[in-house]
Amino acid sequence: MKKNKLKLIATSVILMSLLTFVNSTLASEVTGTLTTGISSNVVDTTVTGTVIVSPTANPVAGTYSSVQSVALTANGSSNIKYTTDGSTPTCSNGTVYSSAISVNSTKTIKAISCYPENHSSSVSSFAYVINLVVNSNQVSSLINPSVIALPTGATSNSTPSLQTQQNIVINNSVSGGTSSVTLPINTTITTVSGQNFDASALTANTPAAGTLSGLTSGAVMDGSLQWGIVNLGLQFSNPITLSIYVGTSFNGQTLSVVRSTSGSSGWTSDGIVSPATCVVSSGLCTFSATKASYYATYHIAVTNTGGNSSSGGGSSNSSPVTTPILAVGNIKGNGVVNEYDFSILMADWGNTGSSPADLNKDGLVNEYDFSLLMANWGL
Repeated sequence: MKKNKLKLIATSVILMSLLTFVNSTLASEVTGTLTTGISSNVVDTTVTGTVIVSPTANPVAGTYSSVQSVALTANGSSNIKYTTDGSTPTCSNGTVYSSAISVNSTKTIKAISCYPENHSSSVSSFAYVINLVVNSNQVSSLINPSVIALPTGATSNSTPSLQTQQNIVINNSVSGGTSSVTLPINTTITTVSGQNFDASALTANTPAAGTLSGLTSGAVMDGSLQWGIVNLGLQFSNPITLSIYVGTSFNGQTLSVVRSTSGSSGWTSDGIVSPATCVVSSGLCTFSATKASYYATYHIAVTNTGGNSSSGGGSSNSSPVTTPILAVGNIKGNGVVNEYDFSILMADWGNTGSSPADLNKDGLVNEYDFSLLMANWGL
């Protein structure tokens, strides 16, 4: 009776030790002898077992701005199977992990650990978001299947379209700051005319001072950015985001935004997401667009001619005097956007041609001009 009781106690101790051992062990194959202090003549203390662990990934899942090399581990497993196409791996389905996985675009890695005797772990899932950030001189390197892909059968110098495979930020350094173009994932790029184009001709840069012309009368250009293909109209299936650095002296001001395919004529707000303005913050004029390729921000400077004269045969002269910049929408010119400007805009509603109420200078007084006026109400 006493011996049976001792065996029962010993067995309990072993079981408790085994549970503690298993919970604190990361190795997947556990073979050995548990030391209990009880003679092996009383009870067999040799215990074997398998601890199943799911794969882990390094670096951990998350959002990154560059290509990641992901290593999978599962201590003691026979192998690891994984997928990157959204399907669920099993020990009989998926790619056998052998070396670090290159994650150069947004994707999810699913992985399973496989053990002898048909044992397997639960499936681990690791989601990686790659917001690729490059400099403007690296644009040509983006044309590849994992970043900006060509359709099947197309070549880089003649393609009907391109599609982004991940979020892409193209930075362009300028004096005092950085301008940028952000292309969202799954954005299709085509020409407005539908013709094939040379993808290798894509460029992003800041035009040299004085190289752009043809803005509306009285417009003072505050900043510019080129993205796309010069002299070719491109369009985007999803709005892209552009940030043009204009300087912190413009912080809080509302600037107008237009675009042109040539940079010398045809400036328009068509293809600039309404209201085709920006409020400058941290020196950046940020807006969205659906067409390319030259973008410019500007304000209207009003100049008055002032003069003085002297009697007794004196001479008279005049010189331009720059007055404070009026907010877009201040049609009346009284220094504040209010109900008087609203009345003028309503009176000219639908008019074409030259009109002071045509705030975005597209030749028609309509809802876009109304949006500009409302955006600057009270300024």
